[in-house]
Order: sequence, then C-alpha cells, then structure tokens
Amino acid sequence: MELNTATLLSIALVSLTILVSVLRRKSASSSKKRRPPGPLSLPFIGSLLHLLTSQPPVVLRDLAKKYGPVMYLRLGQIDTVVISSPVEAQEVLRDNNLNFSSRPSLLATEIFCYDNMDIAFAPYGAYWRMLRKLCTMELLSVRKVRQFAPIRDSETMSLVRDVGAISRSGRPVNLASVLMSCSNSITAKAAFGEVCSAELREQFLSAMEVGVRLGGGLSIGDLFPSLWFLDIITGLKRRLWQARRQTDAVFETIIAECEARREKKKKTSTATTEDDDVLSVILRLRDEGEIEFPSGNTNIKAIILDLFIGGTETTATSVEWIMSELMRNPEVMAKVQAEVRRVFDTKTPQDHEVLIEELCYMRMMVKEVMRLHPPLPLLIPHFARETCDIGGFEVTAGSRILVNGWAIARHPDYWHDAEEFIPERFERSKVDYKGTHFEYLPFGSGRRMCPGSNFGLAALELILARLLYYFDWSLLAGTRPDEVDMDMVVGATLKRKNPLNLVVTPYNVPMES
Repeated sequence: MELNTATLLSIALVSLTILVSVLRRKSASSSKKRRPPGPLSLPFIGSLLHLLTSQPPVVLRDLAKKYGPVMYLRLGQIDTVVISSPVEAQEVLRDNNLNFSSRPSLLATEIFCYDNMDIAFAPYGAYWRMLRKLCTMELLSVRKVRQFAPIRDSETMSLVRDVGAISRSGRPVNLASVLMSCSNSITAKAAFGEVCSAELREQFLSAMEVGVRLGGGLSIGDLFPSLWFLDIITGLKRRLWQARRQTDAVFETIIAECEARREKKKKTSTATTEDDDVLSVILRLRDEGEIEFPSGNTNIKAIILDLFIGGTETTATSVEWIMSELMRNPEVMAKVQAEVRRVFDTKTPQDHEVLIEELCYMRMMVKEVMRLHPPLPLLIPHFARETCDIGGFEVTAGSRILVNGWAIARHPDYWHDAEEFIPERFERSKVDYKGTHFEYLPFGSGRRMCPGSNFGLAALELILARLLYYFDWSLLAGTRPDEVDMDMVVGATLKRKNPLNLVVTPYNVPMES
C-alpha cells in the first residue's frame, strides 16, 4: 500500500510537472500568437537591418504592407511596435492616450535635453503637466503668438533683403541656409528679445544641429542597453556633451543678460509692462510664484531648447520642402504666386500677416506639402506604460511605439492619388492641424501633440508668402521640373538630403532691400 501510494504520488508529481510545462508552452504560444506580426528577427540584432537606411518611414511603410498596420520589430534589445494606419493611430493617440503618454529615455535627450526636462521628452507626470500648462497658457498661447507679429515682420523683411542681395550678385540662393538663418532669428528674438546677438545665435545653431542629428534614437546604447559603454568608445557621448556645454554657455550668457535687464526695468519704472519674450515670461512667473515652476536654470534651458528646435529646424525644412514641390509643379507655383500678389499688391508690408487669412490656396498648398513631407515623419516615440491591446494584438509594457505619420498621410484608403501633389484636395476638406483627424498628423495628436504648432505655422506662412510675393523663382540652367531632387534623410526631423539651390529674380522688392 505504501509502495502504491508512493508510485501514485510520483506519477501525480510527474503529471503535474508535464501539465505545467504544457500550459506554459501553450501560454507562451498564445502570447506569441497575439503579438503583432513582423519581419524575421535575427539573433542579437533583431530586425535592425531594416532601419539601416536614410529613409526609415519608407521602409517601415513597405514592411507594413506585408505584415499589417500594427507591426512588431525587435530593434536590438528593444521591443518596438510600428503603427501605420489611422485606425490604429487613433487607438494609440486617443483611445489609449494615457497609457502611451510617456516617452522612452534616449541617450541624446538625456544629455542634450537636460535629463529629459523639456516638454517633448519629459516623462508623463506632474512635471510634464506643469510644462504643458505653461506652454499652452503662457508661452505659446494664441495671444502670445500674435504678440510676436512685429518680430516675424522684421525678420522676414530681413530675409527679403538678404535674398535680394544674392539676386543682385548673380549667385543662386541656397534656400536651406537663408531659411535656417531667418527662422533662427525669429525664434531667438521671440525667446530672448534683443539680448541674443548674431554670434550667440550662430553658436547655438551649430550645437543644435549636432543634437538634432544625433537625436534619432538609434545609438548603440538606445538599442542595446547592455552595451551602453560603446557610446563612450565611439565618441557619441562626448560629442553630445560638447553640444550640451556649447548650448549651456549661450544660455547662461543670455539668462544673465535678461536678469540684468529685468532688474534695470524694476529700478527705472514702477509701471507694469507686459513681457515681450518667452524667457522674461518664465522668469516673471518663477519670481511671482504664479505657477508651480522649478526655479533652476536647467529647467528654463530645457524649455527654451524645445522652442528653438521646434521653431527653427522644422520651420526652415518645411519651407524648403514647399519650395521643392512648387519647383516640381510650375502650374501650382503660378497659381499660388498669382493669389499672393493679388492679395498683397497695393498693401503695405505691415498688412501682410493679417492678409495671410485670405491666401486660401496657399494654405491648402502648405497642408498638402505637410502631408507629403511631415516635419516629424515617425512623430516622437511613445512608451507603453502598461500592456494593452492595439488592433487586436498585445503590446507589452515597456515597448516603444512608432507612429509612422509619413505612411499614414499617404494611405491609399484615405487619400485619393495619395502619392500625388494635389493642393485642391483640401478645398472642401475639414482636415486640419489639430490632431483630431488621424489620417493627417503633421504635429501629432493627443496629450503629447506639439504645443508650438501655432508659433511655427505663423512664421512659416509669412516666410513663404513673402518669398512668393517679392521674387520669381527658377531652377538652375538645364534642370527640368521632373528632375528636382526629392531625396530625404530622416534623423529627428525630415530634411532634404541635398540643399535646394534656385535662381531668383526680384519682383516688386522694396527699394531699401
């Protein structure tokens, strides 16, 4: 009896072990089955080879055609889910917005963005909510953006004068160079007022270029956390810290000058005057305690840095893409230029920004270019705080989420002749920049939508309108419209691979230019 009992007990234990093993395999199989489909994952590197290209949005769009709108990629040691359809984008950005409202921490943002204290990469929580409130209610509100109109007017007329000088020299215009200089000046004066010299702006611009170029999230440490030390060996970390120290030096100088200017105002006047620039607003709010704002200069630098990157890089590159499409489509160029000149003729330059509202075709054309060439083609990565279902598949906690806005805006189920440049498609369309139409996400959607879209668009539209009004543009001799190079390179933003150089002829340029 004891032998039989022992035997039965042994059999029971073995059976239990087998049952647990089978259930584990079944559970793993079920879990694996529910995970989004994706391409073959190689040992150690996973699917990383697919992204070793200057055009990841295109590659990811092509892969999604095979594997579906919710696609799994193992990028090194990181689980990544790519969203390529408006329906699933809505699930991520609206229906499960809170779960995906945080950001992954990347090497470049930790160093260059002051330990993720900026609004773009700050983890979701009380600090980020405070930043968001600060931006939407104070720094980049509609009222504040309107207040910057004199700066936009002055700096875009300086751009007109610069382009006019180049035209008189007979040289072609390197659009990337003049646009970056103009958008940087607008942002600098909006952020700091008159205390930021041209020399300081140039120093900051060069440092920002390094940070943006290295900020794509594909460093070795970002993809292989266990190999973090290789970013030290390759020198990536050193280059990022050099850029950080360069921006620090500029910021420290400017903040000190702004503090001194504010102290001088207090002593010379008892009247309360409205702050003109963003930095002065931040310092006033800090001093008066009107908002729970961390008082350290590091927090201030992180906020201003975001404004610079968003207001300079994306504005300049977007205008360059617009001009590229216009040179490829002469009939659209003729139509939009005729509209601008009809509206602006007989008006003073001071009237131009107010008249932008009347440039309906130009604004449709801008929307179309932002559809084909969104500033952030993969948006900014989201981070899954908890495991949830998207599109019927399980997205595990800790996964990085890439929303392929570039592919979504070319989705043939939502856009007729999706690859074609047709501004008229927006003539009766209700689609706008607000992120409520998930087939069109140039500025994202939901909690982490770009808070500076109004600031950027106001500058972009005035720059473009004045370039079209004051000048005629043509390609270099021997170049046909269908030969315009449209190759792109994607880092943190979508840029032209090669600068656009154009021949310019003045039209009705003011005498002082």
